[in-house]
Amino acid sequence: MKRQLSYLLLALAATGCGKKQEEVKPEMKMLTSAVYASGALVPEEEYKVLSSVDGYLVEALVKEGDTVHKGQLLFSIRNDVRTAQEQGAAAFVQRTAPAVSADAPAFRELQGRIEVARIKMQQDSLQYMRYKNLYEQKAISQSNYEKYYLQYQSSLKDYQNLQQQWQQQRISANLQMQEAQNQLSIAAAQSNVGKLKSYVDGIVYDVYKKQGDLVTPSQPVALVGAGKMYAKLLVDEDDLDKVYNGQQVLITMDAFPDKVFKAHVAKVYPLLNKVEQSFRVDAVLDEPVPVEMYGLNLEANIVVAEKKQVLAIPKAALQKGDSVTIKEDGKEKRVKIQKGIEDENWVEVKSGLSKSATIILKK
Repeated sequence: MKRQLSYLLLALAATGCGKKQEEVKPEMKMLTSAVYASGALVPEEEYKVLSSVDGYLVEALVKEGDTVHKGQLLFSIRNDVRTAQEQGAAAFVQRTAPAVSADAPAFRELQGRIEVARIKMQQDSLQYMRYKNLYEQKAISQSNYEKYYLQYQSSLKDYQNLQQQWQQQRISANLQMQEAQNQLSIAAAQSNVGKLKSYVDGIVYDVYKKQGDLVTPSQPVALVGAGKMYAKLLVDEDDLDKVYNGQQVLITMDAFPDKVFKAHVAKVYPLLNKVEQSFRVDAVLDEPVPVEMYGLNLEANIVVAEKKQVLAIPKAALQKGDSVTIKEDGKEKRVKIQKGIEDENWVEVKSGLSKSATIILKK
């Protein structure tokens, strides 16, 4: 019984190890070697509209699909705290202006004291000059002369001190007014920061916020793009050495299933995206897209090499070490070939096989 079971297992194993075979012959094919890439349609320039301050979106002047111009106001962000600060700064300027003007009570009082000191200084100067002449004529004593001289010097010093005090107060007043105006300018600038304008002539592709929403500096309000559309491609890192500027690119899109768009590689980015294990390649379309929709998914083939009518075999026939199994005189024989370009299904045979060879394709 055990012996019969062993025979049965051996038979089943032999049957399982058997492979179906198919015989094919090399064919003349026109092969194009290409690097596959996926990607999307994007504009030449794009930026997200961001606010540098937080607040509430009180006015949206554009919507998706609108054409905008550089410097055009797009959105208004309001912050009640900033509004209050601007109003407070304006009120401070209004209160400061009359207090520091030349007609302010403090300045009028000081001007009056200066005028009194000036008149006294002039009178003392006349008295001093009179007694100086008398002293030089030896008509009065030295003590009388020195008395009027000191009186004149004292009134002159008082007058000069009051003038200096006036100048210092004017400087202080000007600084105070300048500080108030600076505070108002800063508050007004903060208010203008909430006015979000366009940096380019372009199109509003998306608006992320609606009126009344809270806006923070980390959250974009809208997406704006400008310029012609191009293909933003992701290429596997294994194909990096095959891609360079100027290569032809053939692009297909789900939105236009019956159309193949021609393009060319415009830029190969040196930074590897480690998450997707791919690098970015930009391709410029050689012909316009019927509908320039941002983000249209696309597939692309970057043409590496193209040959006319070459001897080719199915890719499935190629075995390890660039060899194939052929049938010769009723026997299987493994031969090595020199392969050339290849696409998804076929491989060029540069040498090692004749057109009449019979290839065994094992399945």
